[in-house]
Amino acid sequence: MSSRDNHSPRDTSTGKVNEADIEQFLIENCEGNVYPQAEVGTQFDTGKKHIVDILLGGLAYKKTKKHKRYISEHEGGTLLSLKYQGVEGTAEEKIPFEVLKLQDSIDKYEYDCAVIVLCGDDGWTLKEYYLSEKFISKMKLICPNVTITDEENFRKELTDN
Repeated sequence: MSSRDNHSPRDTSTGKVNEADIEQFLIENCEGNVYPQAEVGTQFDTGKKHIVDILLGGLAYKKTKKHKRYISEHEGGTLLSLKYQGVEGTAEEKIPFEVLKLQDSIDKYEYDCAVIVLCGDDGWTLKEYYLSEKFISKMKLICPNVTITDEENFRKELTDN
């Protein structure tokens, strides 16, 4: 038994349910295409695929009908990263790196912008900091096209426009 096998599996289904709910909300409230789990290029110079939770707008396709991911044609659109934190964990520690990855994709592939949506209320210890002017202004210095918001404001902004 490897050391990985002796940990109980984490239940990530709540995050997946949240993603599906936001995806349906976007389909009902946005004019552009909604592409879940879209491959939008490669991460930095690693060559690893960069998959975002949702590509909103732009153009994407599936290699076959059975293919599970959309592949972006790099024709604009907004990159959405949905970060759900329902219990204490490390997802919130990955937010600064996510900001950098998204800006890199915008720079390389000319997407319009990116939004990180902080979902869930329980388990976050840094949520208010990530939403603070202090953090946002620091990130804007190097990642001017990435916005961080919470789910309530994200939904409100889309329905108000």
